Amino acid sequence: MTVSLQKRLTGILLLLTLFAWITSAAVTYFYANRALLEQVDRQLGQYVDLVTYVTRVFERQLAQGQPLYEAWSGFDYDQAHVEPILIEGIVYEGLAPAINIWENGSLIALVEGSPTFPLPSAEGFQRLDLEDDASHWRILSRWDEPTAVWIQVGIELGAARRDMLGTLASALQPLLIVLPLTIGLLYLGVFRGLLPLRRLAREISQRKPGLLDPVDTESVPEELDAVVSSLNRLFARLAVALESEQRFTANAAHELLTPLAAIKTEVQLCQRQLRGQPAGEMLERITQRVDRASHTVTQLLTLARVDPEAPVSTTEVRLAQLLTEVLAETAHLAADRGLEVSLDNVLEISVRGNSEALAILVRNLLVNAFRYCSGTPTINISLFAVGENAVLEICNDCEPLSESERAKLSDRFYRVPGSAGQGAGLGLSIVKRIAELHRGRLVTGAGEGDRGFCARVYIPRLS
Repeated sequence: MTVSLQKRLTGILLLLTLFAWITSAAVTYFYANRALLEQVDRQLGQYVDLVTYVTRVFERQLAQGQPLYEAWSGFDYDQAHVEPILIEGIVYEGLAPAINIWENGSLIALVEGSPTFPLPSAEGFQRLDLEDDASHWRILSRWDEPTAVWIQVGIELGAARRDMLGTLASALQPLLIVLPLTIGLLYLGVFRGLLPLRRLAREISQRKPGLLDPVDTESVPEELDAVVSSLNRLFARLAVALESEQRFTANAAHELLTPLAAIKTEVQLCQRQLRGQPAGEMLERITQRVDRASHTVTQLLTLARVDPEAPVSTTEVRLAQLLTEVLAETAHLAADRGLEVSLDNVLEISVRGNSEALAILVRNLLVNAFRYCSGTPTINISLFAVGENAVLEICNDCEPLSESERAKLSDRFYRVPGSAGQGAGLGLSIVKRIAELHRGRLVTGAGEGDRGFCARVYIPRLS
């Protein structure tokens, strides 16, 4: 079985949402990185301006013989070309810049913690990768003409990017919290979006099997209109096919029964004329075969009429009264075989059903019981209630049947090997279908002492 449409749509929407989020994060990172470089370049320009101003002040102090600021008072400027002046680190909330100051090709000053950059040869921005600590720097170099020094200010891009990623993570963190909510909303949205499909499936599943009217398309979504239209066309073809089948069954039964009745009449006339002659026995066998063929055709016609998927009209049926009427119709079969009918525990129970179909059910059970009784000449009939069901039980005495044989008794055209009589193997199949038509069931089993045969029909009773 494939994955459900609801799970598939939810998964697709979730993947698209995640893809959109990842794409948005990538685009955000790209533009944030550009903004970071622009911000770093602005800061580098500000730092260079600041350092240029300080160096010019420092140069004037040296030219005028004024004392130096406290930070540089312990250094000898004349020895700076040999040992660069180490400036205390700048207290700055954020990314601390690295500063190098060059004069006459020599590094004369640098900020504490700053790496030594190569001597610049041109002004402007450049990117520098230091192999010592695998750091990446953005450097701005500027030549200051009044002081004749090179000023280099750099910011480590790795630290800048880590700060940027930390800021982005803080900004994207709410999305991780919203993700479960998004999944729930997507699932709920898909569920509600598929409600018309569920309503359509429920409407079709709750239909009576024989109802082939077209499905109403007014409330069907546009995407399902083609499916429903195709389904309606299928219903129309099925209705035509079923009607043709019913006409064929009726016509075939009529065409078969009429010549069989004529053949039987001709055979009976011949029997009267040839009574006592050897040919009479042959005619008797022909009569038996014609009776069996007529019975088979009648049973086939009955089987087609009591299709459990066809809608039938129902009324309140009193089972005890129906049993009495059908027993009176078939009593001659029991009398012909010298059988006694015992009505034990027959209660007044009513069910909702089709009286004609239930009469066929009872008639087939009685005929089977009369025809295949081979032991004690007694047929036991009971009608009682078990829970919410009415139970009709008809038992006879016969040779015991195996479990496999009992399991096949309700199959069409199945007869126990060696069975006598005119049966076609359709009686219990008809009983089963009528029971299913009335939301009931047929249960077969052995009689008392694991001998004989009992047929029990369970049908929901009226309270």
